[in-house]
Amino acid sequence: MGGCARTADDAGLSGETWQVVALHTQPDTPGELPTDAAGKASLRFSGSSMNATTGCAPLRAQVETSPERLKLVDAEVSSAGDCFGGSRYVHDTLTSLLVPGAEFEIHMLNEREATLTALADTVDRPSIRVMAL
Repeated sequence: MGGCARTADDAGLSGETWQVVALHTQPDTPGELPTDAAGKASLRFSGSSMNATTGCAPLRAQVETSPERLKLVDAEVSSAGDCFGGSRYVHDTLTSLLVPGAEFEIHMLNEREATLTALADTVDRPSIRVMAL
């Protein structure tokens, strides 16, 4: 099966709705979501696709995974419209991270919690912490 694209099933992400619970983008800034955005952003993986909501708009992507990696092959986000406040912050942060070509290391903390850490040439790499609903 060499050369076949792997799916979210390979990483243990498939079939669950993963609520975004923290976004770590700056080492000196706490990653907790603003109160008015809590519970609004989520990711759902099925095979080679990801359907998400940023808290303001739907986002769809084609993905490739291995047990430790996630790669967005392409991604499309709908307009955020007049979304504002904490939800807009979460939307802007997620859409800056979840772009075509983005790659993440998957750290399964347990069966219900994971961290997606961006593969980047920086010491303090951005990450998305998620919990299964």
